[in-house]
Amino acid sequence: MNAPRQGLFASLLIVSFALQTILLVIATTHQLKENRANQGQLVTSQLVTDSLHEMDPPNRVSLALLVDRYKTNPSIASIRILDANSQVLATDGLYKTRSGEVFTRDALQNEKKVGSVEVTLIKPSIGEILRSEWLAIFLSLLLHALLWVAYRAIARPSRSEYLARINNEMRLKHEIQELTQALEQEKHQTAIAIAQVQQQPKKQTLHHPALQPTQDMNEHQIALNIQFYDPKQLLDTVSQSVSIPYFNLCQLFLKKSTELCAKHYQLNSADFKVEQEFDHEGATLSTTTQHPKATECLLMIGTVFQLLSEVLYKRYREEKRFVLQTRSAVAGMVEDMQLDAAQAATRLAHHLTAKESALYLSNDLLKKVSDCYQLVALPNPSNVLTRHAFMINGMNAECAELAQSLRTEILKGKKQISTEA
Repeated sequence: MNAPRQGLFASLLIVSFALQTILLVIATTHQLKENRANQGQLVTSQLVTDSLHEMDPPNRVSLALLVDRYKTNPSIASIRILDANSQVLATDGLYKTRSGEVFTRDALQNEKKVGSVEVTLIKPSIGEILRSEWLAIFLSLLLHALLWVAYRAIARPSRSEYLARINNEMRLKHEIQELTQALEQEKHQTAIAIAQVQQQPKKQTLHHPALQPTQDMNEHQIALNIQFYDPKQLLDTVSQSVSIPYFNLCQLFLKKSTELCAKHYQLNSADFKVEQEFDHEGATLSTTTQHPKATECLLMIGTVFQLLSEVLYKRYREEKRFVLQTRSAVAGMVEDMQLDAAQAATRLAHHLTAKESALYLSNDLLKKVSDCYQLVALPNPSNVLTRHAFMINGMNAECAELAQSLRTEILKGKKQISTEA
């Protein structure tokens, strides 16, 4: 059981150690510069005092002996004593080739310049500073190493926390498996029901004109389209043995979302028609009911499905299984483009990326949903549909809590699967 984010903490410690070393070098350099300035002023002042009487008239032997005595200071690179005409009277030094900071002072006798002295003090390099501060750098390294060890010991999850996380992951995995099995059972029962209906006389179907589709209610139709965000065309590379169970699980999520949302908004799940079940192109759900909450319900279905899709995406990615993120759009018919609701929602969803949702609705319907959803204009509009469409940028607290609770209820499997006779 490793501590969380060990790599990130190690990177922070490395950056901290590097910054501390740099600050140490800068502080040492500044301190040495101040000490060098004080020392340069003191040495030149003392050297002028000692050599003043030997400059006029110049006594080169005495000046040479004086310089030889001063050069024993390890901080002095070189010393030069000049006359009033800047001619060298004496020069010496242990490190004449070393560069450094030059300090100059004039020698005045009775307010008359009789000469000058130049003292070059050694300016240590970065390497010399690091060598002089090796103990502080080593202690800093030791401190950061101890912080690393302490973090691994303190931040490491306890056995109970580790087991709780494992149990939670196993529970979610088991819930997804149960949903998959329930889908297979429902598919089998649906197939039996369809076979029974097909055996009934065709006349019975003709005697019920209400079962025939009508075009009169298309203007009231609203559709939800959910698509897979697949920029790398991964769906074309997987086999049907992988894609079909994945499509079935997504369809089950959509069915459960529809049932729970319809129940919450006091609607009948039969009011929502599956125009297209999940395949490579996604799925489409529509409704023609004029119930005042129908639009909010359809939007909530899309929101809950997006939350379920995100849970499935994270779980399957951890298990190295095929999974894709989704996007959704809700739209009504677009007369100017001669698009019905399903076509408009499908085309609108093509303009979105992963986890995004958008809608195209009339002004009356927009007013109804604007209290729950935060809407922003769709960027880069190119036609009538995208020009009047909005992206969902957020939800208020009440709607967000509702979506989370419905998602949790579906994952926990509290909702019993309805069967068809």
